Amino acid sequence: MQQKNNDEIIFQIAITSSILAGLSFAYAAFVLFLQTSVISLSRLAIAFILFAAFAAANYFSAFHLRARLGTISSKPVISLCFLLPLLFLPLFYTLPAYPVHPLLRQWTDVAVQYDVNADSHPLSFSKSDIRLQMGKDVLDARSFRVVGTWKSTGDTFILDPGTGASLHWVGAATDSMSLTLRAPAASGTVTVYWDQSRSTFELSPDAPKQISLNKKFAAPFGVSALLFLSFYILLVWFLFLIAVLFDGRIKFARWIERAAGSRALIILLAIVLAAVTVKLQLDSLNGGADNYIHGEQLERHNAVLQGQAPNPWQYRVLSEFVAEGSIRFSQFLKIQDPVSFGFISLRVLQNIAIFLLAFALYQKISNSKWIALAGFLLFASSMKNAFYDNDLSFNTYFDLIFYLLAVILILNRKYYWVVLVTFFAALNRETSGLIPFLLLAAAVNEQSSWKKFLPFLLSIFAFAVVFFGLHILYPARPLYVPYQQMPGSPLLTYNVTRSFTWDQLYYTLGLVPIIGLLFIFNWPRLWQYFFLIMVPAWFAIHFVLSVVGETRLFLVPQAILFIPGVLFTLNYSRDFRKAEIHPLPLN
Repeated sequence: MQQKNNDEIIFQIAITSSILAGLSFAYAAFVLFLQTSVISLSRLAIAFILFAAFAAANYFSAFHLRARLGTISSKPVISLCFLLPLLFLPLFYTLPAYPVHPLLRQWTDVAVQYDVNADSHPLSFSKSDIRLQMGKDVLDARSFRVVGTWKSTGDTFILDPGTGASLHWVGAATDSMSLTLRAPAASGTVTVYWDQSRSTFELSPDAPKQISLNKKFAAPFGVSALLFLSFYILLVWFLFLIAVLFDGRIKFARWIERAAGSRALIILLAIVLAAVTVKLQLDSLNGGADNYIHGEQLERHNAVLQGQAPNPWQYRVLSEFVAEGSIRFSQFLKIQDPVSFGFISLRVLQNIAIFLLAFALYQKISNSKWIALAGFLLFASSMKNAFYDNDLSFNTYFDLIFYLLAVILILNRKYYWVVLVTFFAALNRETSGLIPFLLLAAAVNEQSSWKKFLPFLLSIFAFAVVFFGLHILYPARPLYVPYQQMPGSPLLTYNVTRSFTWDQLYYTLGLVPIIGLLFIFNWPRLWQYFFLIMVPAWFAIHFVLSVVGETRLFLVPQAILFIPGVLFTLNYSRDFRKAEIHPLPLN
């Protein structure tokens, strides 16, 4: 009886997964490879054949592997198959190009309303005086539907004085469209209604003789969302297939665990990822890396060294002194371009340190090398998307290094070393002011006398000495105003109401914060304290004082809080008992 029930469950899973995988494969193939500008029955037939073939292959594979499916159906690997694509796919998925197939394109509505004054002579224009450009196709007035009391239509359109009428067109839009009207010799108005917009123009002898309107269209949300869902289903299907094929033959997770346990491999991976992410950052610099480094980057660097930079850049001195040391060392080595070499080599070394520290932290909190490797790769994926409107941002990445180092020291109960980290972090960037409060969270989590708060007090003192000392040394520096938005409510409004802000946050952070926070009550208590200390303050400060679209500013909470939250979840998905998540700090 039990075997019969299992067979029925496997049959239902096989049917459902086959249909979903087939539809996903066919839709992705159609969007990426099979679209044509006109409806093609042969292309639609190919898509249907792909659906049927993929679904059938999946079903017969499931039937052939049903014995293994029965052994793996209750294992935690299933949750990993669903969770991992949900973590990584948003960080790699890019919006598809604007579709060319009419069924996938966005539809648009254009209406041109003419109103002729009573004292005017009749309005008259030819068919070519209205042009709707759609890519290579050009439509004239005859392609529009006539509405109202036109006296004449055809090659010539005529309206009597004191009357009004319109031309209307609805259809699938191309990615870029333009409407051109030649103003007729009459007095009155012409109003263009284009989707949700309205534009009114006067008709008179003194008015412009030509009116032009342009509009761009993005890929429809539904097309992009379905493509994302298709990729997600296919990735889940692929991971599940790998799990089924390797279960009982090769312990795939153990192989990854051994690979992640190789220090040489992790160091090599950190070097490769550092080189890749820095290359992406250099490619993102305005005007090209060489021009930017020898122009704006070098000017800002020298301004800080000379005490002439605006607030807050002037008070971020540590990173610029280290960068200057890197330039001097390059000169000592007689490098042909010591500035570029010094700056770029420093950024590579920063990223290597960041990746190695991140791996060390994630291994510490997960007790698993392969989960640490997953967090390591997840953070590298976030970093590659955080280069909007950036410079080399030495102080931002030093800030990340200091936070990672501080948390690792806290976990190892090296609290007085965190005081030293706070001192140097304060010389680098004012956002390090939350590091002492991470020490406070660790102190609250400890069970000892009042002396446990001494490192916190010393850390606060070290930050205050550096912060106020720098402001005494460089008094009254002018405030930098980003994007002509004053810090405070103007910048908050700019950040919140700008859709690009949320697009960039999603592109950099993905679904990691959401998935991590869904399980926040299962986080270790110390990490819950970290969250309460860091996230409200970090997000509030940056929303009112910074341009949030520059999402490299949010790599610190991503690395310290959100990714660890996901790793705690992955730990549970390994079927860890709750008691096996040690209370932190760890011994």
